[in-house]
Amino acid sequence: MRLEEYLDETGAISLPDGYTVNHYLECAVDGPHDTFAYRYVDFSSDPNGEPADLNWPQLRARTRAVAARLQQVTQPGDRVAILAPQSLDYVVGFFAAIEAGNIAVPLFAPELPGHTERLDAVLSDAQPTVVLTNQAAAESVNSFIRRLPRDRRPRVLAVDSVPDSVGATYVRVTPDTDDIAYLQYTSGSTRAPAGVEITHRAVMTNVLQMIISVGLDVDVRGASWLPLYHDMGLLMLMFPLCGGRMTLMSPLSFVRRPGRWIRELAAASHAGRTFGAAPNFAFELAAERGLPKEGESLDLSNVAGLINGSEPVSIASIRKFNAAFGPYGLPDNAIKPSYGMAEATLFVSSIAPMRNRR
Repeated sequence: MRLEEYLDETGAISLPDGYTVNHYLECAVDGPHDTFAYRYVDFSSDPNGEPADLNWPQLRARTRAVAARLQQVTQPGDRVAILAPQSLDYVVGFFAAIEAGNIAVPLFAPELPGHTERLDAVLSDAQPTVVLTNQAAAESVNSFIRRLPRDRRPRVLAVDSVPDSVGATYVRVTPDTDDIAYLQYTSGSTRAPAGVEITHRAVMTNVLQMIISVGLDVDVRGASWLPLYHDMGLLMLMFPLCGGRMTLMSPLSFVRRPGRWIRELAAASHAGRTFGAAPNFAFELAAERGLPKEGESLDLSNVAGLINGSEPVSIASIRKFNAAFGPYGLPDNAIKPSYGMAEATLFVSSIAPMRNRR
């Protein structure tokens, strides 16, 4: 895969017809791969983290199985909501909904504190036919769904309870590039959450825009703790479709020990150039509490870009982060102050790529 394939004669991104999320997923699975596609590092029981991996063949088997099950109980274009904790099951559920010919609705498990009203409002608006979760969250999800009026109760399906063998019945779908891939709901901080219709063309164009603006190539390695229901966190799932891989962890794991994200960025960079994204507070927090212990090695020299967005950007925070991690090889031009919004898929603008000033 080469970036030149997606640029017209003026240098603008022009996605060919048929280049959908499904298409990129198939190309990634069928392409060369010698490592994981997605890794989730679980710090809930081990402070050092317990990694679980999905390689591309495993991801295809899991998504096809869940997609086949969805095809048995939904119609094309039905909304399928994902109410699951941060996990590889979330990744599988999101892609399975799209692979099934449904419209994915990335949300969150109901045990997330302070979000019950928002979840109820979004489900009322989206009216999903099916809710995808996993066995760990199934009890809380079912309890929440039983609170809804009987005519609004979707079927609940735990993705990790579907055996791979169900994938034998999967019927391949070929959506149009301008079909809706998923609904991204706005934060609802100033008004009721609104579902933004994100097409296959919009999301993959936005990914390519981010790759080009940061000065990356399509072989992207990344690490992210961002919530997968958030527009910035969700778009991080798309980068491996263009090559590379993504390491995930929960937001709580980052907040408790910010150095975990920094170490994963460094670990990913051993295999090539690395990319990440976070709101401004994360850079401040990492600078204050994420430094390695004395004598611990850390190499951030391959960090190509760190998007700083989703809230007001502070130059003081950027300087603080650079001062903290510059001694560990972080390029002083790595942080990219950016602006985005769900109504534009995510990414709107950033600073132009520039050479390291060191």
